[in-house]
Amino acid sequence: MEEFAAEEPSGPAAEAAPEKDEPSACRRRVADQIAVIEPLPMFGGPGDCGATDVVKLDAIIQPDKSRVAVSPPATMRCSMAEALAVWVREDLTAATAALGSTPRALDNYASYDCRGRNRVPGARMSEHGLANAIDIRGVNLQNGKFAEFTDRKLDRGFRETIRKSVCARFMTVLGPGSDGHHETHIHLDLAERRNGYRICQWQVHDPQSDVPLPRPRPAEAP
Repeated sequence: MEEFAAEEPSGPAAEAAPEKDEPSACRRRVADQIAVIEPLPMFGGPGDCGATDVVKLDAIIQPDKSRVAVSPPATMRCSMAEALAVWVREDLTAATAALGSTPRALDNYASYDCRGRNRVPGARMSEHGLANAIDIRGVNLQNGKFAEFTDRKLDRGFRETIRKSVCARFMTVLGPGSDGHHETHIHLDLAERRNGYRICQWQVHDPQSDVPLPRPRPAEAP
């Protein structure tokens, strides 16, 4: 586990929700500039579920105006959508160059979901229930391949680069080796904690070899 010191949350994550139908400062920064979003009304659910300044994130707009789809579209707070879009534009795109391609679509495993952590009854509210998180399996590339972030057959250097980049940008990162619930995808959120405390729990495993092990040597006769 890695711990990162950070300042108290400020900027997009700390912005107040817009009044009436006025777009928030976050939405003005994001819409048609770095992402394709659809504003959603404030919503709630059982317990503490719900959020304000929520959007549906359909795609990230790259600096060259090409788009990286979010499949399926993700429901999340605008601040989370902005952080994800910036990560794709500035970090993920550069990382996929090592694989000889560029991103075409993010594989959205889960975004807003009114539930407790890890779907355990009675557990503390998940950041998914606050529209403040996303689970991602990997990225579909323009060359037709799928780069699964937890795939041990995928280049370890690429997976290490992805881990370092998300741990620097998000408040919580959970992957393989964290809690047994994130072995096939990674969880990202912008949870606010005292003193900006961050959690980075993602063990990048060694590559898995497809070469069969040699057969055991026969026991020698006495």
